[in-house]
Amino acid sequence: MEIIIKKGSIKKLKSIVDELSPYKTVVITNTTLEKLWLDKILDQIGTIPIVIPDGEEFKSLETAQQIWRKLIEIGFTRKSLIIGLGGGVITDLAAFVASTFMRGTYLGLIPTTLLAQIDAAMGGKTGVNFEGKNIIGTFSLPNFVLIDPETLKTLPEVEISNGFGEVVKYGILDSGVYEKLRSFKEIDEGLIRECVNAKLRIVEEDLRESGKRRILNLGHTVGHAVEKASNYRIKHGFAVAIGLMASALIAEKINGFNSGKVEELLDRFGLPKRHSFEPKELLEAMRVDKKAWYGRLVFVLPEDIGKVAIREVDEKVVLAVLEAMRNDSRNS
Repeated sequence: MEIIIKKGSIKKLKSIVDELSPYKTVVITNTTLEKLWLDKILDQIGTIPIVIPDGEEFKSLETAQQIWRKLIEIGFTRKSLIIGLGGGVITDLAAFVASTFMRGTYLGLIPTTLLAQIDAAMGGKTGVNFEGKNIIGTFSLPNFVLIDPETLKTLPEVEISNGFGEVVKYGILDSGVYEKLRSFKEIDEGLIRECVNAKLRIVEEDLRESGKRRILNLGHTVGHAVEKASNYRIKHGFAVAIGLMASALIAEKINGFNSGKVEELLDRFGLPKRHSFEPKELLEAMRVDKKAWYGRLVFVLPEDIGKVAIREVDEKVVLAVLEAMRNDSRNS
């Protein structure tokens, strides 16, 4: 897997594609990115655009089926290339389609959001939503990931904030990222590379999430439940931020972790720490999450910055923390 992190690198796409020498190339993107960045791709390579509506609800089996049909229509083969141009929805969907069509085609990802650049496009996870977040998916590494920080300039401010939910996660998992965030001034190649390297160090040890890679789910047990309960109106990074606060508070009860370290980072980047849902509703959503191994509630809990543990947690503890985090609770 080739990873390019460089300002202006999107202009070098042609040389990257030429090295693969694909039979045919399609680029999967959405209606928003079509207006912003698709021309930069079409100007360089002969490709067929497949444009889907923008939104989490379109990361589905129905959308994947539509794309598979289109690929058959145009005579796509295993030696052809799918490029995913967009945020996490697009990179997850494009990667899923590429890993399943004819048991696998070439794949390149051009993540255009902060969240996708540091997390969604990295590590070989693919997926679509089905009765829950990413319930159907595969593990399949792309041939290349091209990260151009220039694409962040076209993002609305809310999407930058959304991305910082995952950035803060890496700040808890990795002391180097944590120190960088404490003195943060602006998003640059260095911060992106630091987060990417933190993830890849873990992924290289455990691609298929059978062991250590599970720590990358920090904040996601509650985060995915919040997303589902909101019918995906709450963005992934914001939901993860709420999940990080929950994990920190649970850890404080179980191992004495100082939850203030997490709260400080969330406050620094204006991220949410509370929710407005019925705790039992969130608990039910957690039970069907793919991370609930053997049907039990399992959390990644911080023990210190740069050190986490995977622990089974009693649901009474989880409910107490979720109740304390409610916007309408006495502790608000």
